[in-house]
Amino acid sequence: MQLELSAKRAARNQSTFRAANEDLEHRAAALGVDAALLPFICECQDPTCTAVTTLSVVDYEVVRSRGDWFLVVPGHEVCVFEGEQIATVVRRKDAYSLMEKVGLAGDIAVRLDPRDN
Repeated sequence: MQLELSAKRAARNQSTFRAANEDLEHRAAALGVDAALLPFICECQDPTCTAVTTLSVVDYEVVRSRGDWFLVVPGHEVCVFEGEQIATVVRRKDAYSLMEKVGLAGDIAVRLDPRDN
């Protein structure tokens, strides 16, 4: 039961950061910002994290192409919680890692994906 609650909490925390990043991308587009790189918030499961990284819009769209994918700054990759796998690293880049939520956390992340709702 504890793992289920933690998986739900982690997925919701990450989905909150994802929603903030979606807003950042939309605002940049609305303002006509034509930057090679835009700032995005780390979407790790730590609700107190304030780390920011920069991605191109193309890279950000790759991250957003699946509801169970999140971006985190290097060093914020958490794949196992209380002995259970909750995520995998899909790809590592200098500025961020692309994470895939798995299991219950992945299901919740997909349900909370603003691009699918």
